[in-house]
Amino acid sequence: MDFYLIVLRWVHIFCAVYWAGATFLVAGFLEPSIRATGSDGVKVMRYFSGPGRYTSSMLIAGILAWISGILLYWRVSNSLNSDWLSSGYGIGLTVGAIAGTVSAIIGMAVLSRSAKQMVAIGNEIEAQGGPPSPEQGAQIAQLQVTLRTFGGVNTVFMAISVTGMAIAQYLWF
Repeated sequence: MDFYLIVLRWVHIFCAVYWAGATFLVAGFLEPSIRATGSDGVKVMRYFSGPGRYTSSMLIAGILAWISGILLYWRVSNSLNSDWLSSGYGIGLTVGAIAGTVSAIIGMAVLSRSAKQMVAIGNEIEAQGGPPSPEQGAQIAQLQVTLRTFGGVNTVFMAISVTGMAIAQYLWF
């Protein structure tokens, strides 16, 4: 029994399922609901994305899935053996790994930062005790566009990653 491989697979699958499932839930249901409910939705999103909540858990799950995935990839590819890399299984996992990496980069570089900025603006508005200033309103609108656009792109890359990894063992070329 290869305990190292078992632990890596468990960490990778557990974190990736959490990461992908949460991504699909937010993109498919939460974000459209928040958008449809206006200022009340912004309050929900601010709480949802606040410290120690969704954004932090996604960052941790994404990093753990990515690191464990790299270690698994190295192990199952026999240190990047060219025969394995050109096999159907190797190609499927490679496509999944690249798409997952792109998703992680988008999540860390764009989505996480934008969500934190949105929370900070929401906190400023709450501290003011009134409606958002025109500048704050414009910033929120721009952040919403960024989150919606890159959230959609991120969801596509996540779907490609999940698909590549799920079907890799059945690809024969």
